[in-house]
Amino acid sequence: MFIFVYQIITKPLTSRILSEEICPSCNKKGDIELTLYMRYISMGIPFFGMGRHTGVTCTNCGNVLKNPDASIFAKKKYSNMVAVAIKDIRANHKRTLWQLLYPWSIVFVLPFLILIGYGFVSLSKHSANERAKKYAELINHPQPGDIYKAMWSEENSISQGALVKLMRINGDTMYVVRSKEMIPMSFSEEEWNKLSSDAGAFNSKEYKVKKFSDMNNNNLGDFFMYNNDENGKQYPIYLGGILNSKSEMDLDFETIERKK
Repeated sequence: MFIFVYQIITKPLTSRILSEEICPSCNKKGDIELTLYMRYISMGIPFFGMGRHTGVTCTNCGNVLKNPDASIFAKKKYSNMVAVAIKDIRANHKRTLWQLLYPWSIVFVLPFLILIGYGFVSLSKHSANERAKKYAELINHPQPGDIYKAMWSEENSISQGALVKLMRINGDTMYVVRSKEMIPMSFSEEEWNKLSSDAGAFNSKEYKVKKFSDMNNNNLGDFFMYNNDENGKQYPIYLGGILNSKSEMDLDFETIERKK
């Protein structure tokens, strides 16, 4: 997610005193000041020009005859002499090259921002692909000692988050143990860090899990424990799923751990 911080800047360009104009508020002559401003949106650099504006105030009493922020439809509180001076200052003020270009700066800046955004997306996608390759290797070639952050779901119970540790592999079956402590299912690294991966943090009871590489890519990362029914036949019970097994959720923390 991108967060853009911007500000609207109103910058004075030039000003003049209208020596013959009388303030309608304090009736003093020679204190009416006309100022020409330029306004633009800045995001570190000028991004989008919002045109030139004029303001008229009395430097003696502070009376505002024309607010530079006022709508163009606002009622005029100044004389025709002031109106002529406004047209004159706008027409005769010599603008620099930058002042001529800034209203169109978005034309130059926008492609640049698009390129930056594309670069971030590409890097993020590359990172996700690399993580997916890493997880695919861990899932398809499990080793004793691997630890998985998994959703643990048992019959008539609410799904919870648990660490699952691979103890040994026998043929197409993996034998895993579950952490003693569990957490409400969460996608927060802080929550998962509450669970210890120390040897003493796991129960001794082992569960049988079908080897991931023998699932033919179906339900990749899903945990199944195999129980024997009354006739001695094995049947799978869904136990949970490895978070982010394909790196599709783009979590900010690792969900599979292989200690070296």
